[in-house]
Amino acid sequence: MRSLTLVPLLLFAATLHAQAPGDNTVEHPFAPAVAAAQARTVKVYGGAIGRTPGYATGMIVSGSGEILTANGVFLAGQNLRVGLPDGSTHAATVVRRSQELQLALLKIDVPTPQYFALPEKPPAELGDWVLAVSNAFKVADGEEPLSVNIGVLSLRIPLDARRGVQDFPYEGEVLLYDAITSNPGAAGGAVVNAEGALVGMIGREIVARSTNTRLNYAVPVDLLGPFVRGDQTPPLAATSPGKSAGAKPELGIRLFALGGRRGPAFIDRVLPGSPAAKAGLKSDDLVISVGGQAVRDAGDYQRLAGELAVGKEVILEIKRKNELLSVRIVPAAAE
Repeated sequence: MRSLTLVPLLLFAATLHAQAPGDNTVEHPFAPAVAAAQARTVKVYGGAIGRTPGYATGMIVSGSGEILTANGVFLAGQNLRVGLPDGSTHAATVVRRSQELQLALLKIDVPTPQYFALPEKPPAELGDWVLAVSNAFKVADGEEPLSVNIGVLSLRIPLDARRGVQDFPYEGEVLLYDAITSNPGAAGGAVVNAEGALVGMIGREIVARSTNTRLNYAVPVDLLGPFVRGDQTPPLAATSPGKSAGAKPELGIRLFALGGRRGPAFIDRVLPGSPAAKAGLKSDDLVISVGGQAVRDAGDYQRLAGELAVGKEVILEIKRKNELLSVRIVPAAAE
């Protein structure tokens, strides 16, 4: 589908009514589902970088303040916070992230009695109606209801979005539908069925640079549950052939010395033939995160880069002028 600048159809629960003959007002058939989703979907605010928005959507997934949202650099903001449906705003911390599925689990210190259940199978079949609830374009800033798009679930397919073809990496299956959700701020929103049960989470914007097309998709709920529970299989220790597991990692990045460890993590030079050179990193790139961990200064980068496993792929997020890039890189063993 060719990329278009479209404002999503805003269907607010407060206005989902239809007039029946005889002046008898009847409730819209999707109103209960929208109301249930609105009560369990939140606004997430973080730090903006360049043209990357500093806001997203999230879903309440436990009664103890756990919020599931999409991964992104906005989570590295100093003032990360979550806006609940009642209009209250609370400081949030990042519990864990998934680079493969582009997920992040946040925690706020307030009870959240209304939350989404995470079933082992999406409660929707191909061809079913689905509703996508999100804060696309930051239409809600307080206790206002979120926007709702309606569509039909069309396909479940594997997606292997890699840097250079898409805007960011993703490895896993996704649900495709015909609701337009690939918009700023929509990522992390809830996709529910006609009864309000969670089907999946709206994924990050994927834009193919070669064709300027967008993909409207959700991460299936059966992939969300294991991440929230922390049930993922621990990664195996990876090593380069002929190298010991304790080998020191080397990316081939040298930072500007100006400012010392407290200075920004700007790349001064990239060693020829190094993993960084093969990944396309350049001088003056600013390292924003390493393996999903925020890099606030050169000291953060040195610490995180030194903890990497040789031969184990990691994702670096960098800022190049006004562009935010996700780059896959495999650390080599230092000579």
